[in-house]
Amino acid sequence: MHPGPGIRMENEPPPRFPFDRGRILWRGIALVFVLVAIAWICDAPWSVTGLMTSAALLAGMLERVLLRGEIGSVLQRTSRASRAEGERDALAKVMSLELAHERARSVLEALREGVLVVDGSGEIVLANPAARRALRSPALDPGGSLLWDALMPELAQRAKEAWAALRETPGSITELPQIRYSAIPCRDSVYDLTAVQVTSQRTGHDFGTVFLLVDSTRTHELQRLKDRFLSSVSHELRTPLTNVCAYSEILGSLVPGESAEWPEFVRIIHEEGLQLSRLVDGMFDFLQLESGEAPFASDVLDGAAIVRAAAAPFFELAKSRGILFELAIVGEPPGLVGDQRRLEQVVTSLLDNAIKFTPAGGTARLGLAARDEGWELRVEDSGPGVPQNERQAVFEKFNQLKDHLTDKPAGTGLGLATSRAIVARFGGLIWCEDSPLGGAGFVVLLPGLGQPRLAAIGAGTGAGGGF
Repeated sequence: MHPGPGIRMENEPPPRFPFDRGRILWRGIALVFVLVAIAWICDAPWSVTGLMTSAALLAGMLERVLLRGEIGSVLQRTSRASRAEGERDALAKVMSLELAHERARSVLEALREGVLVVDGSGEIVLANPAARRALRSPALDPGGSLLWDALMPELAQRAKEAWAALRETPGSITELPQIRYSAIPCRDSVYDLTAVQVTSQRTGHDFGTVFLLVDSTRTHELQRLKDRFLSSVSHELRTPLTNVCAYSEILGSLVPGESAEWPEFVRIIHEEGLQLSRLVDGMFDFLQLESGEAPFASDVLDGAAIVRAAAAPFFELAKSRGILFELAIVGEPPGLVGDQRRLEQVVTSLLDNAIKFTPAGGTARLGLAARDEGWELRVEDSGPGVPQNERQAVFEKFNQLKDHLTDKPAGTGLGLATSRAIVARFGGLIWCEDSPLGGAGFVVLLPGLGQPRLAAIGAGTGAGGGF
C-alpha cells in the first residue's frame, strides 16, 4: 500500500540530501595537500604555507557550518511541509466524514416516515422530526430516554414488545429480523410500526434496533370512506330494489285490467327503476370526470339564463317543505365558455344540498354576480352548516354531508365531488364557507369569456391541486 503524503513507512531510509559530512572532510584534506604541494613547488616559505593551509582549513570549517545550517533549514522546511500535508489529509478526511454525516442527517430529517434508533439498553440514540411527533414531548430531544417512556402509550407497548422480541431473536448477517404492527391509533393519526434489528454485514457489530413509524392515516381514512360509500350505496339501492321486488310480486298475482291498483303499482316500479338508474349513472359519471374521459363541450354560455332555468324547479320544492327560496342575480354577469349541461348539474347539486339541509321555516338563497371580470355563484342556507375542519373533506369522493336532523346519510356522497370536478374543467374554483344566513355557503368562481383559467384542468378531480 502506498503511504499518504508526508507519511514515512517503518524501516524506510531517511531522505537523502546533497550534503555529505564525509565528503566535506576528504575535500578539506585534499585541499590542504594541494596547497602544501603548490607551496613546495613554488618554494614558498613555511609561514606562507601555514597561512594558506590555515585559511583553507578555516574556509572548510565555514563551509561546513554553512552547509549544516542549510541542511537544518531544508530539514525544517521538509518537516513543516510533511506536517502540513498530513494535517491537510486529516482535515480532508474529517470534512468528508462530516459531509457524509450531514447528508445522512438531512435525508433522515426530510423523511415523512418517522425513524427511531434504539441501542441495546432500549435508549433512544436518534429520532428524526417525523418520529418526534409520536412522542409524549415532541419539542424535547429524546436522546438518552427509554423508548417506551418517550413514546405515546398507544405505541410504547407495541414498540417494547417488538424490541424485546428482536433482542431474543438470534441475528443473521444475510437477513435482518423484523417485526411489524399495523393500524396503531395515536392521537389523531394511525401508524404502522416496523422494528428491524440492524447488524453490520462486514463486522457483525450490533448497531441496535431501528423503528420505522409510517403515518397511514390517509390510507385508513380512504378505506373508511370506501366502507361508508358501500354502506351508502347499499342503503340507497335497497329501498328502490325492495319496492321493485315487492310490487312486481304483487302484480304477478293480479289480473291486468281487473284491479284498480295495477296502474299505480306499475308507476311505482317505473319510478323506482328510474331512481336506480340515476344512482348508477351518477357513479359512472363521476368516474368518467375523475379520469378525464367525460365529454365536455366548449360553447359560449349565458350563465344567468342557465341559472334561472336550473333554479326554477326548486321554488316549488322549497315551498312544499316550508322553506323560503330566494334567487338574486345582480347586474349582468359575463358570458362563459363550457358545457351547459355540466353547469346545470353543478347548480342543481348545490341547490339540492341547500334545500335538503335547511329545516322547515328556514331560508335558502341562490345568488349570481360578476366578480373581477369573472362569474360568482353563491348557494347559501340557514341549516346546520359545515364545521371548519370538514370543509375540505366534503368535496372528497365517497364523503357525505349528514342531515343533522336525522343523522342519516343522504345520497352516495358524490354530489359535491362531482361538482368540484366539473368546476375544475371550467377552469374555476369551488369552496365552502360560513353563510350570512347561519348555515353553509358554497361559492363557485368561474372565469368569464376570454379570461384565463383559475385552476388546472386536473384540479380537485383526484389529480390533486385546487379546491
